[in-house]
Amino acid sequence: MASSLSLAAATAVFLVTYVLISLRTVRRFPIERPAVAMLGGALMLVLGVLTPAEALLAINLDVILLLVGMMVLVSGLEVCGFFDLVSSRIATRARTQVSLLVWLMVATAALSALVLNDTIALLVTPVVVRSARALRVKPVPYLVAVAIAANVGSVATEVGNPQNAFIAIRSGIPFLAFSAYLLPVAVACLAVSIGLVWLVFRKDLSAPIGAAAPMPVVRLERRGLALTFGVTIAVSVAFLASATPDWLPLVALSGGAFVLFFLPFFATVTPRALIAKVDWGIILFFIGLFVVLGGVRASGLSGAIQDGFTSALGGRSGGLAWLVGLSALLSNLISNVPAVLLLAEVVPHGSTQLWLALAASSTLAGNATILGAACNVIVVQVASRDGVSVSMKDFVKAGLPVTAVTLLLSTVLIALLVPP
Repeated sequence: MASSLSLAAATAVFLVTYVLISLRTVRRFPIERPAVAMLGGALMLVLGVLTPAEALLAINLDVILLLVGMMVLVSGLEVCGFFDLVSSRIATRARTQVSLLVWLMVATAALSALVLNDTIALLVTPVVVRSARALRVKPVPYLVAVAIAANVGSVATEVGNPQNAFIAIRSGIPFLAFSAYLLPVAVACLAVSIGLVWLVFRKDLSAPIGAAAPMPVVRLERRGLALTFGVTIAVSVAFLASATPDWLPLVALSGGAFVLFFLPFFATVTPRALIAKVDWGIILFFIGLFVVLGGVRASGLSGAIQDGFTSALGGRSGGLAWLVGLSALLSNLISNVPAVLLLAEVVPHGSTQLWLALAASSTLAGNATILGAACNVIVVQVASRDGVSVSMKDFVKAGLPVTAVTLLLSTVLIALLVPP
């Protein structure tokens, strides 16, 4: 009886949590995903599905430490003016709108491969709006392009986005092997994305760039930037040298700690300011979901979910097309992070091909709509604060074809490049 009650309670909490995650408002009241995940985790404890000790064990500290370390590094680069410098250089050197689009998407994708794409979207978006106004061009095509490029570029590495970080730790795929397979996929998908975004917005992008108004002065903390950039390069090299993902959290946290302690000696910033810039929302989101899924496993619901996924396609499971299709569907229903945490329950631990397919498909599927990925929501929300509205129609008319083509392309490339 106790196990039946535990299964029923876990099922109810799981369904409510994932339904609320898929929503953005309930009767005009906004719903924040971290709050929903934490509530779900708390209910697993209150209803007795998990004990406090089991809940703590369910939290994957490796993923949490990896994310925190990378976010502190990005905070250091931001306060030293690195992202403003890159964006302003692109804007001032562009001669046509097409060249501006290409360089902006390439730079955004490259930065998103090195550090978390959500943070890149947050930092680059206001600069894009200011640059578009200075160049007297429409900002909407570039904002859509930034969101798409941030998602596509993040496919390339294990630290490109939160779901890749989770997959790296869960699958045990080394950093170098992960990038060796998915970097070519990301490059090919980026090239296709640039072409499709240009095709969709070609009328807007055909207008000449106006006489540029003076660009905002970029304030650089040169000594601090040298320190933080050097640490970031060292962390990247250490990632590449890591034989297993077990070292990634230690490397990222060490780099973040080094910047947190030493940067205030080289730049006008305090450790408190760096800590405040960390996206604690995504950290709480992961903690809550880890506890929810811990309850799912402890109650036996995980096995039922796996059986349900398998029977949905006539008893077939574990196939590449099956996983990509399911990942694409769930990523647009509930967003890609919770989709990956759920689908990780049904991916065989030793299948490199399926883990990489999950990483690529969940990220690329997020380009379909504004709600498909947190990165898209960030771009739209930050732009709206600067007085620029990106409608769902604006986003979908580029995002949907990009998603369809890149999902097909990535699946074919993974099938060809990665042994089953």
